[in-house]
Amino acid sequence: MIVGTSMGSFVGGLYASGKSLQEIETLLRTTDWKKYIRTDYIREDTPMRKKETEYKYQGRLGLGVDVDNNVVLPTGVFKRQPMLLKFEEDFEHVDRIKDFDKLAIPFRAVATNIKNGEAVVLKSGSLAQSVYASSSIPGGFQPIKINGIDLVDGGVSDNMPIGVAKKMGADIIIAVDVSEDFEKDLNVNSYLVVMGQLVNILMRKNANASIATLSEKDILITPNLKGFSGLDADKYKEIIQAGVLVTDEIYQTKLKHLSLDREEYATYKKTHTYKTKTDAQVINKIVIHNPTYISDEVILGRLSLKVGDALDKEVLRSDILHMYNTGVFDKIEHKVIKKDGENILEITTTPSWDNHGEIRFALALEDDFDGHSAYSLKFGYTMFGLNKYGGEWKNDLEIGKNKLFYTEFYQPLSPMQRFYIKPSLVYENKNQLIPAQSFGLSNRAPIETGVKRYGGTFSLGTYMFSGYELQGSLSAFKDSIQSDLLSVNNSYDARPLNISFKMDDLDNLNFPNTGAKAKVVWTQEMAGLGSDYDYKQFYMDLEKPFSLGYHNLTTYLKYGTTYEQNGVQSVAGSYTLGGLFNLSGFVPYSLTNENVALAVVKYRYEIKNGGFFGSLNAPLYAGFSAEIGNTWATGDSVSYNMMHKSGTVYIAADTIFGPFYFAYGFSEGKDKTAYLYLGEKF
Repeated sequence: MIVGTSMGSFVGGLYASGKSLQEIETLLRTTDWKKYIRTDYIREDTPMRKKETEYKYQGRLGLGVDVDNNVVLPTGVFKRQPMLLKFEEDFEHVDRIKDFDKLAIPFRAVATNIKNGEAVVLKSGSLAQSVYASSSIPGGFQPIKINGIDLVDGGVSDNMPIGVAKKMGADIIIAVDVSEDFEKDLNVNSYLVVMGQLVNILMRKNANASIATLSEKDILITPNLKGFSGLDADKYKEIIQAGVLVTDEIYQTKLKHLSLDREEYATYKKTHTYKTKTDAQVINKIVIHNPTYISDEVILGRLSLKVGDALDKEVLRSDILHMYNTGVFDKIEHKVIKKDGENILEITTTPSWDNHGEIRFALALEDDFDGHSAYSLKFGYTMFGLNKYGGEWKNDLEIGKNKLFYTEFYQPLSPMQRFYIKPSLVYENKNQLIPAQSFGLSNRAPIETGVKRYGGTFSLGTYMFSGYELQGSLSAFKDSIQSDLLSVNNSYDARPLNISFKMDDLDNLNFPNTGAKAKVVWTQEMAGLGSDYDYKQFYMDLEKPFSLGYHNLTTYLKYGTTYEQNGVQSVAGSYTLGGLFNLSGFVPYSLTNENVALAVVKYRYEIKNGGFFGSLNAPLYAGFSAEIGNTWATGDSVSYNMMHKSGTVYIAADTIFGPFYFAYGFSEGKDKTAYLYLGEKF
């Protein structure tokens, strides 16, 4: 028999289910575990609307509103569904076996009841879910409910389940102790350190108590794992070798007498095989159990599997993960039941912890050490599920360098949410540089101007795919422009028409390794609808990263032009350069005009990754950039010689508050600027 807790339940469950040692070792060493042990959704698969929220709130600070309208925090750092689907894949060959005594070797997994701390021995049901429950580190993985009990890692209650094996009738125990010793001289400097130490203390103490129950005929194997931690999945080769070394050492004295000879072992191996084979099942009916605000039609529409198809579990798992990455669901379960001679696929969803709303915060700080500093504090609240199509009410408030209040109502026009309407209202008050020619002046530097804008926008758009959006918008704004330098206090009416196309499948917004991001926008001020402005604009940008190991090269291009211009230039009709990676040698916003071109190549080296805790553990980078670009007035001649050349060297980190940069920028004209900022660039 095999009894396992935590990682022991995974490895033990694989062997008990009929997997060979070679298969298990290959699985452990070749799996990219960061695909499954995640602190966030798979960004390239999340809907464009979710990505648009990330543009505004680049940190990961936030609260949720649950189905009971309580303000809540998530129940774990790691997402449950990706890891659970991985376990389902690994145990697919025995997914029809519900009694663990009927596996190739009788098996038990040990988990902990999070409500009372008692050990729960799992001996039947879904092997994948049982292993997940036994492995879900408290405060790390989200708990899972099995038989009405919320379960977490069994290491908290019984890290070495010797007593469970004895109750099952084991006469000789071979116990493997991989519990981590807790550090007595710990530097308590973060949440992760505290949580890790707490779990280690609990596991070590109950492991010691279990070891004390071993008899003389029992065998204890303790590999030397100094320097390794429980989440060092990238070091499985070395960890496995540590087990090999200690077992070789004790084989002659403690294990040899239990071994079978080669002939007997060959006979035994014939019985140690998969107990079941998954035959193709034709699905006769699909039933949805869905308490979320998303309609059943949306779930059915996202399933590649249709009634009459043979069940393809790999495709089904992919569809479920795609649905999970929408952020609407806490868990999506599936099973096939036979009823009245039919195969019925049941999909059961559980609402996400923030299913009724999210509350987001963002803090941004910036200083160029040359008299320019700024801060921004943002607060956002979005109410989800206003109707069966998934309507949302979004509100944003910003104070600091810029002052903003924004409210919008987002209404999909069909259950699949392909098309939507989006009316919104905005008020903003900010200081920005305006080209001098906007005031009828020439040969003058841009003028710092106070700008207020309020009004509304009506948008109609479509999400063609998860990372693509096409939108048309018509706005009516009132602009107030004030300049003490020029004694100007003017008001203008704006009626811009915008048509935009966006695509974004980057894996990380600020430090991408794969994917691409692009935007194309065409704007026309509608003088025929009462606008005081009269011009057309075209703008585009593109970001594309390339990665190899710890090295990354990211290219960025942008181009904007103003044409058919008559009369005054709109407040929103000028482009700005200056600031980090925006001609870094120039102070922020120092280059402003009606046209812009910029090309940037950024290199970064990963000094330290965030491990499985992602940005909670702040990955650290160093790198440099090369930049070329300028702004110019409509009608000016444009040449390579007029372009400014600039560069940057920097250290950066991906933190829970957003990106952190300490950088030094320089240009060919000997302009130099230092930067320190946290959060987003203004």
